[in-house]
Amino acid sequence: MKGTWKKWLLTGLMLTAPAVSAATVWEPRLRISAEERYDDDLRLGAGATGGQLMTKLSPRLGVEGQDERLNLNSYYAADVLMRHGSGKVTLDHRGGLELRHLLSRRLRVDTNVRVFRVTDPTSLPRDGLARSTSPTFFTQARLGLTARASERVDVRVAYGMEVVRILENGQEPGYAHTPSLEVMFRTTRRLTLGMEYRYQGFFYDNSLAQAHGAAATLRYRLTRPTTFIARGGPVRYLAPDGQEGGWVPRVNLELAREGEWFDLGVAVGHDLVGASGFATALWADYASLMLARRFDHQFSAFGAASFFRNGRAPSRDWTTFGSTPLVSQGYAVGAGVEYRFNRQVAAQGAVDRIAQVGVAESAGAAGDLTRNVFAVRLIVTAW
Repeated sequence: MKGTWKKWLLTGLMLTAPAVSAATVWEPRLRISAEERYDDDLRLGAGATGGQLMTKLSPRLGVEGQDERLNLNSYYAADVLMRHGSGKVTLDHRGGLELRHLLSRRLRVDTNVRVFRVTDPTSLPRDGLARSTSPTFFTQARLGLTARASERVDVRVAYGMEVVRILENGQEPGYAHTPSLEVMFRTTRRLTLGMEYRYQGFFYDNSLAQAHGAAATLRYRLTRPTTFIARGGPVRYLAPDGQEGGWVPRVNLELAREGEWFDLGVAVGHDLVGASGFATALWADYASLMLARRFDHQFSAFGAASFFRNGRAPSRDWTTFGSTPLVSQGYAVGAGVEYRFNRQVAAQGAVDRIAQVGVAESAGAAGDLTRNVFAVRLIVTAW
């Protein structure tokens, strides 16, 4: 989930525009993170005998714009990783844009774009996709338009796109295009029901696969900061010529809480995914947990865990558990603490473990991606 669930929970909220618009306030942002870590991953250039101490510097420059109708956040960040043992230095790039704009009292547009060029593919914000050890380019973009049809009904048209390319000779880029249409009906102040049609187009290595799906949605606000979302329905998978098609169940359950002192995010599901960079489409089981606890205005703790399984679409070896060459599976767990000295300076300590305990044939020569990372970092927000 990687934090995105917070952004999309607001889709079904009421659209209102202010009577008077104030001038837009534009503010630059600069944040610098300096990290010292121990990483025992040998496949990222850490040498042939055990892990290494590494220094990571991450400057992030952005621009924020806000008024009564507009909320915009854009950034570019570079990650410089210097390995002390081997002397190898790598440079990664990240960029993003988030925008929400009320065009009128009945119309809202929102978009979210993220672009990555990384030497460590396990750092990408994707759940349920098998990994490669090669540098990877990844783009994820979403654009949505929500209209108020009546006091209780919203209609949302959206388009999503993902592009993945494993940066090594002979690898082709993978694409996933996902337009959708959703109608949401607010039955009470807490309960919203909806229906969605979703098309998926997967393109890889001159092969096109398609999927058509219908899903019912239930969104219920348990308390003011806590929301439960359930979505499910059938998906018809149309495979490329010479491959097997069929039906795939789509299930997604989410529980999200965002409060002053405690945040919680839980997601469990099964779906059809693409843009992996090594196959046209995959089925995916996934589960994730994220929590954060603020004890006071200075000290907080956080943790996250995720698990995934996937294999060839539509459902090849879906019910097979344990070690199999047709199913990839893995997990990631992490935890840390943060102490904030003031509004500009904070220190963190964190430990992470990433493991791929099974590798499908579709993942190529990815191998065992197990790694452990122990890190301490200093974060300075200049402005």
